[in-house]
Order: sequence, then C-alpha cells, then structure tokens
Amino acid sequence: MVKYLLLLGFIFLIGCSDTQEEKRPLKSTYVPPSINYKGQFRKGYVRKSISTSPNAIRNQSKSKYYYKTKGKYIRRSSKNRIK
Repeated sequence: MVKYLLLLGFIFLIGCSDTQEEKRPLKSTYVPPSINYKGQFRKGYVRKSISTSPNAIRNQSKSKYYYKTKGKYIRRSSKNRIK
C-alpha cells in the first residue's frame, strides 16, 4: 500500500513539474553589414532590445531633454562655484 502511495505521489510530482520554458525575447540583435541603395557600405551593429516597461517612453523623453539642454545645467552649476 505504501509503495502505491509513493508511486502515485511520484507520478503526481512529475505531472505537475513545469518543463515548458518561457521564451524570452533576445536582449539585443546583431544587424549585419549591408550596402544601401547608393552603394555605400554600412557597418554592422548591435541593436538594443525594446523595453517592455510602461515608463520607458517617459524616461527616454526625459533623457533626451536632459542631454539636449545639458548646457544650461552645466552653466547654472558653474556659477555657484567658489573662485
């Protein structure tokens, strides 16, 4: 009787195991070198993956704003220095 219970429990555990692996998108993809319509050579590069975060676009726009207006932040901080 105990053997049957152990065998049944073992079969139950094997049946419940999650063997399906979740397929995740690649972190980055390699874009091979190519030649465009003008005949110019284009180097290969690594393209970053697309973020699935809901705040990704907001963070990207804030980052672009900071780097486009970085001069004003640097000028403001340089005025406060002690000479």
